[in-house]
Amino acid sequence: MVINDNGREYDTEKIEEYSSYTQGLIKRLIYVRYVGIRDLLSDNCCSKYKVNQVREALNKDNNVERIKNVFGYGIEEINYYIDFAEAFIPMVR
Repeated sequence: MVINDNGREYDTEKIEEYSSYTQGLIKRLIYVRYVGIRDLLSDNCCSKYKVNQVREALNKDNNVERIKNVFGYGIEEINYYIDFAEAFIPMVR
């Protein structure tokens, strides 16, 4: 998957080929996007959803459409951010 960040593109398939600094930037970018999704789905931003609650909330009502309207992410992108954050970012687990 290619992630676009204000004109800079990162190919997540080649993440191991990037420098450690760039890898950190990519992980931070994905985490920030995950947090945006989580906070949008949460009823109360002070009580943060766990990963499984975020996944459950995606299946309710028009939440995927809300995320698409606010952030412009597609369903594949949303699922990628959640999966990546769960697998590689300790604060999310």
